[in-house]
Amino acid sequence: MAWSVKKRVAVACAVGWSLTILGACLIPLLEWVIKKQVEKTVVIKEGGPVYEFWLDPPVPIYLQVYMFNLTNPDEVLAGTKPPNLVQAGPYTYSEKRTKYDIKFNDNGTVTYRQNRTFHFLPDMSQGHNESDIFVTANPVYWALYNALVLEEPVVREVIYLLTQVFDEHPFMTRPLREIIWGYHDQLLNITKAIDPDWFYTDYIGFFMNKNATNDGVYTVYTGESDISKLGVIDKYNGSSHLDFWTTTQANMINGSDGTLGPPYLPKDTTTYSFSSDVCRSVPGVYSKDVKSPQGIKLWRFSGPMSAFQNATENPANLGYCTPQTNCLGGGLVNVSACQSVDFFHLPVAVSLPHFLFTDKRYLEAVTGLSPNEEEHNTILDLEPYTGLVLRAEKRVQINVYLTPIANVTETLDIKPVFLPIFWLNESAVIDDKSAAKLKRLLFTPLLIIEVGEITLICVGVLILLGTVIYGIRKNMWDRESQTYSSGETDESTNVEYDTQPILPGNSGGNTEGSGPHDNLGATGGSGGHDNGEQDRGQTNVGDTQP
Repeated sequence: MAWSVKKRVAVACAVGWSLTILGACLIPLLEWVIKKQVEKTVVIKEGGPVYEFWLDPPVPIYLQVYMFNLTNPDEVLAGTKPPNLVQAGPYTYSEKRTKYDIKFNDNGTVTYRQNRTFHFLPDMSQGHNESDIFVTANPVYWALYNALVLEEPVVREVIYLLTQVFDEHPFMTRPLREIIWGYHDQLLNITKAIDPDWFYTDYIGFFMNKNATNDGVYTVYTGESDISKLGVIDKYNGSSHLDFWTTTQANMINGSDGTLGPPYLPKDTTTYSFSSDVCRSVPGVYSKDVKSPQGIKLWRFSGPMSAFQNATENPANLGYCTPQTNCLGGGLVNVSACQSVDFFHLPVAVSLPHFLFTDKRYLEAVTGLSPNEEEHNTILDLEPYTGLVLRAEKRVQINVYLTPIANVTETLDIKPVFLPIFWLNESAVIDDKSAAKLKRLLFTPLLIIEVGEITLICVGVLILLGTVIYGIRKNMWDRESQTYSSGETDESTNVEYDTQPILPGNSGGNTEGSGPHDNLGATGGSGGHDNGEQDRGQTNVGDTQP
């Protein structure tokens, strides 16, 4: 038996509403399923889906070095012109990170060391090779004199004589390899022999002891007991705080190591990445939506302006003044406390490349720099569901402070300046193989769940819309059909007859007395005619009987 229209419409509405409500109700359920899938995938756990990714990242990491060559050292020493710099590079190195001495702890953390090894890549370098020669500041010279600035004048004079004997001057000419990774210095070799308690090495370089070595002992949260702490550093070198800075807040170790962080981050979250190279945690705020080369949607975080403001503009940065009575201008941080040779601190300050976001006086004190936010700012691209960093560009510039030193003749005419030595871009972008693995393990299942959820809602809505449209059209068809039927009935009642119809009072089939000129008024007194015949001919209204 065929269903009636009302029954069909009712069933269709029920199905449509059921699918729509089911799809809507599945949203919180599926979100819970997604979160559980993410947690199961990204926690640091032996045998877990991303454990190997965390242990030995397959993502290619590169270190690009951009050198600054000082073209007018004599004019700088004479104080007649500011330093003129010419950038060269990049000189590109592959960076391999491998974790070892791994120990899982009972409090939901894991402790490890991470070895970093660098290999020069000539094919990816615009410079010729590591033997390219550059003129730059002499770190031994400036480290010694900055350490002796409070000593008696006679001590500085003796050291000055030694520097002249061993050909140590404010500027040096050396190949890139030695400037970055280190070299054996004659003066340090002599001082080591004279006083080994103070001078324990004759090796010097801005990144000495950083190749094929680890940068300390990390303890981070695995996320297994609290997913919101995934990858967050609990301790560095056994301590939950640093001791380089002058406030508790500045010495806090915040955030992760920049490779793995908590999932489900809202866009208004301030992320933190700890960098042992600059001895502090660096903040990041949401900048914009971007995509990986494989089309994975990412959120970009970059350094906020507040991180580069001076202590007057942002009191939270007071702790990076060492000492607090000697604060640098915005965008420049003195890291000499954590950069040392023997027991002498290197007079080094870090900034963004080309003095981006720094006090303009530092940029105006040299020539040859062109800051550009797109090229010189630090960025971190996170996958928001998992907290995985799929792209990073960590950029930092190394600067040496040059200033006149009493009793040191060569320096007396120098105008105080922070001289850029080089800047680095430590970058990593997920490759196709790693992206395909992540998609297979996580993103594809999440996409299937989301598509299924949306499909249910859309199908339900389409069924409801179709039912409404069908009901409206059906109602219109029924009205049109009724109107058409009503019109045929009225027409049949007005048919013209060829013969006179039989009127009440006429006999059988006798229609002889009928004619076209009969008037209804003539029937007024015809009740007495038994035979039904009427007078032939024309009658007038006035002839009828009252």
